[in-house]
Amino acid sequence: MMNQRAVKKGFVAAFLMTCCALTFAQTKPAGSMASVNGVAIPEALLTQNVNANLAQGQKDSPELRQVIKDELINREVLAQESARLGLDKTPDAQAQWAQVRQTFMVELLLNDLIKRNPISDAEVKAEFDRQIAAMSDSQQYKIGLIVLPTEEVAKTVLARLRKGENFAKLAGEQSIDPSKKDGGNVGWVLPGQILPAISNVMVNLNKGSLVAAPIQTPAGWNIIKLEDKRPFKAPTFEEAKNETRQMLAQKQRFEYVKKLREAAKVAQ
Repeated sequence: MMNQRAVKKGFVAAFLMTCCALTFAQTKPAGSMASVNGVAIPEALLTQNVNANLAQGQKDSPELRQVIKDELINREVLAQESARLGLDKTPDAQAQWAQVRQTFMVELLLNDLIKRNPISDAEVKAEFDRQIAAMSDSQQYKIGLIVLPTEEVAKTVLARLRKGENFAKLAGEQSIDPSKKDGGNVGWVLPGQILPAISNVMVNLNKGSLVAAPIQTPAGWNIIKLEDKRPFKAPTFEEAKNETRQMLAQKQRFEYVKKLREAAKVAQ
Protein backbone atom coordinates (compact mmCIF):
# COMPACT_ATOMS: atom_id res chain seq x y z
CA MET A 1 0.00 0.00 0.00
CA MET A 2 1.35 3.38 -1.03
CA ASN A 3 2.28 5.54 1.95
CA GLN A 4 0.82 9.03 2.41
CA ARG A 5 4.16 10.74 1.81
CA ALA A 6 4.48 9.16 -1.66
CA VAL A 7 0.90 10.10 -2.52
CA LYS A 8 1.54 13.66 -1.44
CA LYS A 9 4.69 13.87 -3.57
CA GLY A 10 2.74 12.56 -6.54
CA PHE A 11 0.05 15.22 -6.13
CA VAL A 12 2.70 17.95 -5.81
CA ALA A 13 4.48 16.80 -9.00
CA ALA A 14 1.22 16.68 -10.93
CA PHE A 15 0.27 20.13 -9.65
CA LEU A 16 3.62 21.61 -10.73
CA MET A 17 3.34 20.05 -14.19
CA THR A 18 -0.15 21.50 -14.57
CA CYS A 19 1.07 24.94 -13.51
CA CYS A 20 3.93 24.80 -16.01
CA ALA A 21 1.54 23.84 -18.78
CA LEU A 22 -0.80 26.69 -17.87
CA THR A 23 2.12 29.16 -17.75
CA PHE A 24 3.26 28.06 -21.23
CA ALA A 25 -0.27 28.41 -22.59
CA GLN A 26 -0.49 31.91 -21.16
CA THR A 27 2.82 33.04 -22.64
CA LYS A 28 2.09 31.61 -26.10
CA PRO A 29 -1.41 32.73 -27.08
CA ALA A 30 -3.38 31.07 -29.84
CA GLY A 31 -2.31 32.24 -33.29
CA SER A 32 1.22 33.04 -32.21
CA MET A 33 4.42 31.18 -33.09
CA ALA A 34 6.17 32.23 -29.87
CA SER A 35 6.20 34.90 -27.20
CA VAL A 36 9.01 36.96 -25.71
CA ASN A 37 8.49 38.29 -22.17
CA GLY A 38 4.75 37.95 -22.70
CA VAL A 39 4.70 39.66 -26.11
CA ALA A 40 3.22 37.38 -28.77
CA ILE A 41 4.82 36.98 -32.20
CA PRO A 42 1.98 36.20 -34.64
CA GLU A 43 2.08 33.02 -36.69
CA ALA A 44 1.08 35.21 -39.66
CA LEU A 45 4.43 37.00 -39.40
CA LEU A 46 6.25 33.70 -39.79
CA THR A 47 4.06 32.83 -42.79
CA GLN A 48 4.77 36.18 -44.44
CA ASN A 49 8.51 35.74 -44.07
CA VAL A 50 8.41 32.15 -45.32
CA ASN A 51 6.42 33.23 -48.39
CA ALA A 52 8.91 36.04 -49.07
CA ASN A 53 11.75 33.50 -49.05
CA LEU A 54 9.83 31.12 -51.30
CA ALA A 55 9.26 33.97 -53.77
CA GLN A 56 13.05 34.39 -53.95
CA GLY A 57 13.58 30.76 -54.87
CA GLN A 58 14.05 29.17 -51.44
CA LYS A 59 12.49 25.76 -50.78
CA ASP A 60 10.11 25.35 -47.87
CA SER A 61 11.51 23.11 -45.15
CA PRO A 62 11.43 22.72 -41.36
CA GLU A 63 15.01 24.04 -41.28
CA LEU A 64 14.07 27.22 -43.18
CA ARG A 65 11.10 27.82 -40.90
CA GLN A 66 13.24 27.34 -37.80
CA VAL A 67 15.86 29.80 -39.05
CA ILE A 68 13.16 32.39 -39.74
CA LYS A 69 11.47 31.70 -36.40
CA ASP A 70 14.74 32.17 -34.52
CA GLU A 71 15.40 35.41 -36.39
CA LEU A 72 11.94 36.79 -35.54
CA ILE A 73 12.41 35.88 -31.87
CA ASN A 74 15.84 37.53 -31.82
CA ARG A 75 14.42 40.66 -33.41
CA GLU A 76 11.69 40.86 -30.77
CA VAL A 77 14.29 40.42 -28.01
CA LEU A 78 16.39 43.23 -29.50
CA ALA A 79 13.36 45.48 -30.02
CA GLN A 80 12.32 45.06 -26.40
CA GLU A 81 15.82 45.86 -25.17
CA SER A 82 15.89 48.96 -27.36
CA ALA A 83 12.60 50.09 -25.85
CA ARG A 84 13.83 49.32 -22.32
CA LEU A 85 16.82 51.61 -22.91
CA GLY A 86 14.51 54.33 -24.22
CA LEU A 87 16.28 54.50 -27.59
CA ASP A 88 12.94 55.07 -29.31
CA LYS A 89 12.23 58.19 -27.26
CA THR A 90 14.90 60.49 -28.76
CA PRO A 91 13.74 63.22 -31.19
CA ASP A 92 15.76 61.66 -34.02
CA ALA A 93 14.28 58.21 -33.40
CA GLN A 94 10.77 59.66 -33.24
CA ALA A 95 11.31 61.45 -36.57
CA GLN A 96 12.58 58.26 -38.22
CA TRP A 97 9.69 56.26 -36.79
CA ALA A 98 7.22 58.82 -38.12
CA GLN A 99 8.75 58.46 -41.58
CA VAL A 100 8.61 54.66 -41.43
CA ARG A 101 4.96 54.82 -40.38
CA GLN A 102 4.19 57.34 -43.12
CA THR A 103 5.78 55.13 -45.79
CA PHE A 104 3.84 52.12 -44.52
CA MET A 105 0.54 54.02 -44.54
CA VAL A 106 1.17 55.32 -48.08
CA GLU A 107 1.84 51.78 -49.32
CA LEU A 108 -1.34 50.54 -47.65
CA LEU A 109 -3.36 53.31 -49.27
CA LEU A 110 -1.96 52.83 -52.78
CA ASN A 111 -2.37 49.05 -52.58
CA ASP A 112 -5.95 49.62 -51.49
CA LEU A 113 -6.45 51.97 -54.45
CA ILE A 114 -5.41 49.21 -56.85
CA LYS A 115 -7.71 46.70 -55.15
CA ARG A 116 -10.67 49.08 -55.31
CA ASN A 117 -9.93 50.20 -58.87
CA PRO A 118 -8.39 47.27 -60.76
CA ILE A 119 -7.14 48.05 -64.26
CA SER A 120 -9.00 45.82 -66.71
CA ASP A 121 -7.45 44.00 -69.67
CA ALA A 122 -9.68 46.09 -71.92
CA GLU A 123 -8.17 49.31 -70.54
CA VAL A 124 -4.65 47.98 -71.05
CA LYS A 125 -5.44 46.98 -74.65
CA ALA A 126 -7.02 50.37 -75.40
CA GLU A 127 -3.96 52.22 -74.05
CA PHE A 128 -1.62 49.94 -76.02
CA ASP A 129 -3.55 50.65 -79.24
CA ARG A 130 -3.46 54.40 -78.54
CA GLN A 131 0.30 54.38 -78.03
CA ILE A 132 0.95 52.33 -81.15
CA ALA A 133 -1.18 54.67 -83.25
CA ALA A 134 0.62 57.71 -81.84
CA MET A 135 4.06 56.26 -82.62
CA SER A 136 3.34 54.67 -85.98
CA ASP A 137 5.34 57.30 -87.90
CA SER A 138 8.18 57.55 -85.39
CA GLN A 139 11.84 56.60 -85.78
CA GLN A 140 13.68 54.42 -83.29
CA TYR A 141 17.31 55.03 -82.46
CA LYS A 142 19.87 52.57 -81.14
CA ILE A 143 22.40 54.47 -79.08
CA GLY A 144 25.49 53.94 -76.98
CA LEU A 145 25.81 56.03 -73.83
CA ILE A 146 28.68 57.04 -71.59
CA VAL A 147 27.91 59.26 -68.60
CA LEU A 148 30.77 61.06 -66.81
CA PRO A 149 30.79 63.01 -63.54
CA THR A 150 32.40 66.22 -64.89
CA GLU A 151 32.67 68.09 -68.17
CA GLU A 152 36.47 67.86 -68.10
CA VAL A 153 36.43 64.06 -67.81
CA ALA A 154 33.73 63.83 -70.49
CA LYS A 155 35.81 65.90 -72.93
CA THR A 156 38.84 63.69 -72.29
CA VAL A 157 36.83 60.51 -72.95
CA LEU A 158 35.27 62.02 -76.08
CA ALA A 159 38.74 62.88 -77.39
CA ARG A 160 39.86 59.29 -76.82
CA LEU A 161 36.83 58.02 -78.74
CA ARG A 162 37.62 60.34 -81.64
CA LYS A 163 41.11 58.83 -81.74
CA GLY A 164 39.55 55.41 -82.28
CA GLU A 165 39.33 53.84 -78.82
CA ASN A 166 36.56 51.28 -78.41
CA PHE A 167 33.25 52.79 -77.21
CA ALA A 168 32.07 49.72 -75.28
CA LYS A 169 35.44 49.35 -73.54
CA LEU A 170 35.52 52.98 -72.41
CA ALA A 171 31.88 52.80 -71.31
CA GLY A 172 32.68 49.81 -69.12
CA GLU A 173 35.71 51.54 -67.62
CA GLN A 174 34.55 55.15 -67.27
CA SER A 175 30.76 55.47 -67.34
CA ILE A 176 28.76 56.06 -64.15
CA ASP A 177 25.53 54.93 -65.82
CA PRO A 178 24.09 51.43 -65.16
CA SER A 179 24.39 50.75 -68.91
CA LYS A 180 28.18 50.45 -68.41
CA LYS A 181 27.74 46.74 -67.72
CA ASP A 182 26.49 46.37 -71.31
CA GLY A 183 29.23 48.52 -72.81
CA GLY A 184 26.98 51.58 -72.80
CA ASN A 185 24.33 49.94 -74.97
CA VAL A 186 20.84 51.18 -74.08
CA GLY A 187 19.08 49.52 -77.00
CA TRP A 188 16.35 50.99 -79.18
CA VAL A 189 14.67 54.15 -77.91
CA LEU A 190 12.12 56.66 -79.12
CA PRO A 191 12.85 60.39 -78.79
CA GLY A 192 10.01 60.77 -76.29
CA GLN A 193 11.49 58.14 -73.99
CA ILE A 194 14.63 60.10 -73.09
CA LEU A 195 15.51 63.61 -71.97
CA PRO A 196 15.04 66.32 -74.63
CA ALA A 197 18.62 67.49 -74.13
CA ILE A 198 19.77 64.13 -75.48
CA SER A 199 16.97 63.33 -77.94
CA ASN A 200 17.25 66.71 -79.70
CA VAL A 201 20.88 65.90 -80.51
CA MET A 202 20.31 62.20 -81.17
CA VAL A 203 17.80 62.71 -83.98
CA ASN A 204 20.33 64.82 -85.93
CA LEU A 205 23.23 62.36 -85.75
CA ASN A 206 24.28 60.17 -88.65
CA LYS A 207 24.58 56.44 -88.18
CA GLY A 208 27.88 55.61 -86.50
CA SER A 209 28.66 59.18 -85.44
CA LEU A 210 29.46 60.63 -82.02
CA VAL A 211 27.97 63.68 -80.36
CA ALA A 212 29.95 66.88 -81.08
CA ALA A 213 30.26 67.78 -77.38
CA PRO A 214 29.23 66.26 -74.04
CA ILE A 215 25.61 66.91 -73.08
CA GLN A 216 24.85 67.97 -69.52
CA THR A 217 21.87 66.40 -67.70
CA PRO A 218 21.06 65.90 -64.00
CA ALA A 219 22.78 62.49 -64.25
CA GLY A 220 26.07 63.94 -65.43
CA TRP A 221 27.83 64.70 -68.72
CA ASN A 222 26.62 62.44 -71.52
CA ILE A 223 28.45 61.15 -74.59
CA ILE A 224 26.21 59.39 -77.10
CA LYS A 225 26.89 57.45 -80.24
CA LEU A 226 24.19 56.65 -82.79
CA GLU A 227 24.61 52.99 -83.65
CA ASP A 228 21.60 52.66 -85.94
CA LYS A 229 18.09 53.92 -86.65
CA ARG A 230 14.95 52.42 -88.13
CA PRO A 231 11.21 53.05 -88.50
CA PHE A 232 9.34 52.32 -85.29
CA LYS A 233 8.91 48.60 -84.77
CA ALA A 234 5.80 48.01 -82.71
CA PRO A 235 5.91 45.30 -80.04
CA THR A 236 3.11 42.79 -79.80
CA PHE A 237 0.43 43.29 -77.17
CA GLU A 238 1.78 40.30 -75.22
CA GLU A 239 5.25 41.86 -75.17
CA ALA A 240 4.02 45.25 -73.99
CA LYS A 241 0.97 44.54 -71.83
CA ASN A 242 2.79 44.36 -68.46
CA GLU A 243 4.65 47.61 -69.09
CA THR A 244 1.43 49.25 -70.30
CA ARG A 245 -0.45 48.10 -67.19
CA GLN A 246 2.30 49.51 -64.95
CA MET A 247 2.13 52.82 -66.79
CA LEU A 248 -1.64 52.99 -66.30
CA ALA A 249 -1.19 52.16 -62.60
CA GLN A 250 1.34 54.99 -62.25
CA LYS A 251 -1.08 57.38 -63.97
CA GLN A 252 -3.86 56.21 -61.65
CA ARG A 253 -1.70 56.85 -58.57
CA PHE A 254 -0.61 60.26 -59.86
CA GLU A 255 -4.20 61.38 -60.43
CA TYR A 256 -5.26 60.05 -57.01
CA VAL A 257 -2.44 61.92 -55.23
CA LYS A 258 -3.27 65.08 -57.20
CA LYS A 259 -6.93 64.84 -56.16
CA LEU A 260 -6.08 64.37 -52.48
CA ARG A 261 -3.48 67.15 -52.57
CA GLU A 262 -5.97 69.61 -54.05
CA ALA A 263 -8.48 68.77 -51.31
CA ALA A 264 -5.93 69.07 -48.49
CA LYS A 265 -5.19 72.26 -46.56
CA VAL A 266 -1.46 72.67 -47.08
CA ALA A 267 0.53 75.48 -45.45
CA GLN A 268 4.12 76.10 -46.59
